[in-house]
Amino acid sequence: MKETPSTVDVLVVGGNGRVGASTVRWLNRLSRRDAECTPLRLAIGGRSRANFEAVSKRLDLPELVFRPVDLEAGLESLVAVVRGVKLVVHTAGPFQGRTQPDLLRACINAGVPYCDVCDEFSLSRHAKDLSGDAVAAGIPAVVSCGIWPGVSALMAAEAVQKLGGPEVCERVEFSFFTAGTGGAGPTIVSATFLLLASRVLNYVNGWLTFKEPWTERRVVDFGAGVGSHACFLLDNPDVPSTVEALAVANCASRFGTAPGIWNSLFAAMKLLPSDLLVNRAAMQGLALFSMPIIRVVDKLVGATNAMRVDAVSKGDCDSGLPAKVTLRCVHADLEDCVGQATAAFAIEMLRGRPGLSPAEQTIPAGVWYPAELQAKARNNILQVVSEKALLWEI
Repeated sequence: MKETPSTVDVLVVGGNGRVGASTVRWLNRLSRRDAECTPLRLAIGGRSRANFEAVSKRLDLPELVFRPVDLEAGLESLVAVVRGVKLVVHTAGPFQGRTQPDLLRACINAGVPYCDVCDEFSLSRHAKDLSGDAVAAGIPAVVSCGIWPGVSALMAAEAVQKLGGPEVCERVEFSFFTAGTGGAGPTIVSATFLLLASRVLNYVNGWLTFKEPWTERRVVDFGAGVGSHACFLLDNPDVPSTVEALAVANCASRFGTAPGIWNSLFAAMKLLPSDLLVNRAAMQGLALFSMPIIRVVDKLVGATNAMRVDAVSKGDCDSGLPAKVTLRCVHADLEDCVGQATAAFAIEMLRGRPGLSPAEQTIPAGVWYPAELQAKARNNILQVVSEKALLWEI
């Protein structure tokens, strides 16, 4: 489809990838089923038109358009790319190793709302520093808003609320499990490799502490249909952002996979020299090299994604409030549910946008972590993500 300046509502940067393409699919699905909303005109931003053509054909979306996007091209170029669209969704990972939120800065300059699936806290923290600029420009932005991080942070906010509020919460614990790699593409696999070079941010009694990745094994019960699995410390921006948003003193995050060979593989990967582990090109190359065997194993074990969030009380309140709140959700396919979650955040950001949705706006101007969103926005997003869930205990 030939593009004119007015033909794009949502630009999904990185839409040629697994997460981005899944997000595009869900954006199209969600916008077309709501009678109150105008079907979205979608564009994929990326470097390869050939890859775009393949994705467009696979998604069966002939009206999808392509915008060349080079994230290294500089601010002026990025402003020109995003100008005129109603929302930019940034899914072009991996985010590890990046230091500046250039695309967000371009969106603020162009007056365009923004969300991303960033799983690197230092980068999301730099994005948060632009909140004043976003308020001045009158645009909302939400960072780290996929399935995890993202929906997991909404679960934390919900759990703390059910517990009785931040003042009675002693700690929040995140636990995640995927079968195999969850059907992930090489970018997600390489991001996991990069995380093995990152110290794990934990909070203990209000103090930020750093721990070694893939340590402190714990067996976690993810509920019916998934069962209990070993999980290990892994860096997750949900931890510091939740502490900041919800004022809890203790917070940690763990991840595990199956079969056990993958857990052993990650433990072995951690032993590689750190300068190799932080090399984005090397880890992407290793992920691509590993994909044939990864695909074989994934076909055998499936692509299940399971999340659990525990909020634990300080134990000194006699008001009848619970001592612990546990929330769980399970989806059959990681690739599908991360797109579903990202699209749910995006749709919520479009509420109240002229010509797109008559609903009341729920996300004000500024740069927000998911855990900071108001209850109405949180509930709307969770309702969308609950669809197709195999287990939903929220």
